[in-house]
Amino acid sequence: MAEQSSEYRNRQQQCLKIWELAREQVLSAFHFLVNATARLSFVSADAAGSMPLTDGRSVFYNEEELLRSFSADPESPAGTLMHMLLHCLFGHPYRKQIADSELWDAACDIAVGKIIADLSADGGMGDAFRPADAHEEDIFFRVGSRAPHMTAEEIYNAVVSDASAREEILRWRELFMRDDHSLWTSRAKSGRKKVRGGVLIAVPDETDDEDTQQETGPGKGDEDELAAEMEQRDVEALKREWQKLARQAQMELTSFQNRFGHKAGRFVDQLQPILWQEIDYGEFLRNFGAEQEILHVSDEAFDIAYYKYGLEIYGNIPLIEPLEYAEEHRIRTFVIAIDTSGSVQGDIVQSFLQKTCDVLRSTTSFTRRVDILLMQCDAQVQSVTRIKDMDELEDVIKDLRLRGFGGTDFRPVFSYVQQLRDEGKMEKPDGLLYFTDGVGEYPAAAPDYKTAFIFNRDDHISPRVPSWAIRAVLSTDTIKLLGQ
Repeated sequence: MAEQSSEYRNRQQQCLKIWELAREQVLSAFHFLVNATARLSFVSADAAGSMPLTDGRSVFYNEEELLRSFSADPESPAGTLMHMLLHCLFGHPYRKQIADSELWDAACDIAVGKIIADLSADGGMGDAFRPADAHEEDIFFRVGSRAPHMTAEEIYNAVVSDASAREEILRWRELFMRDDHSLWTSRAKSGRKKVRGGVLIAVPDETDDEDTQQETGPGKGDEDELAAEMEQRDVEALKREWQKLARQAQMELTSFQNRFGHKAGRFVDQLQPILWQEIDYGEFLRNFGAEQEILHVSDEAFDIAYYKYGLEIYGNIPLIEPLEYAEEHRIRTFVIAIDTSGSVQGDIVQSFLQKTCDVLRSTTSFTRRVDILLMQCDAQVQSVTRIKDMDELEDVIKDLRLRGFGGTDFRPVFSYVQQLRDEGKMEKPDGLLYFTDGVGEYPAAAPDYKTAFIFNRDDHISPRVPSWAIRAVLSTDTIKLLGQ
């Protein structure tokens, strides 16, 4: 028994040394991952299968499988660790339950495989980070033709509605698989593996979670609901922690851009989904208001006590005249520009405009009498509608017909507005809102009014904008909900 115990401890120590060696190999090749590599601990688990898996805190592994893979290829654990680190940094495990988790798994593995191939191509990193072979390069080319940024989100959205493309992605995944995704949030209902008290356990598929199979009693439903809420909070806290590590990796990477060159840009693109946070468009628009002084009685400034005291002492003369006006945020002259390049969808534009109209009508952001310029533009201005009363905006949205569908160039809108101002036909706008789904040519000089670009993106990439512009990103699903 003592000999078995000693052998067991020796094997555990060997496994931990292998993982520490793997950590050192990753850091030697990719110094900007220093904080991320320190986040994961290594836990032996009999329930782990042929591939290790992670919940974002620990790497669970099967000792026999680890020793076997290390014996066959001493650099293999380093490649696997790098693979799992990138999943966590890119936010792959923290997506909520999605419709096609199998496709999501494949998209994530291919996206990570591409990044490792890019970063390793000229680095002489050894077999653990070797560049992709010719067959893999062909796969990257074919996937990239559908998803240019090669993020997991973009790959998933590009093929989820195409059955044949989906099957291709699932087949190609076998070349890039290095870990098990059973603990990911998107696979939480599969019931294959769970972590309880820091221990990995297997849960039979046919019974799912054993806790849910127990007979319900008084308070059982509340307990389950509380447990689910606590689990969700735990996931969100872990996601925030990896968001912080992703930002640190992004900053560290700037020190190594000379080494990795343009390939570092793809890595930064992959970080965008976890760093990307969708805005509350209604709140965004309310905060976009310009300051105008609207005189009215201010409840905060007006103190009736002074009036009463003056009237009692002096008759009908108040003792002190308080400040009886307040400054509100209102917009009177405003420009809404719609990018009508080829990929813009009419229903998406309708939803965006409807929400814009609803917010403006339901708040004091706009005065009743307005000067709103609603413009459609692709590579040139295609349509201009001028609105003088808020009540007109609703009718214009209902009857809107998109025009253009050419390339994307933002400059003509700004030139048109400046022309109207030069001719004395328009005051300086209080703000310009440009709705677009892509990147175009920006004006060389900053306008003298506030400008916001609202990007409709499903790849969770935030396009770069000039320093003078405000940027916000909305997904298609969110925009569709805006109009409801």
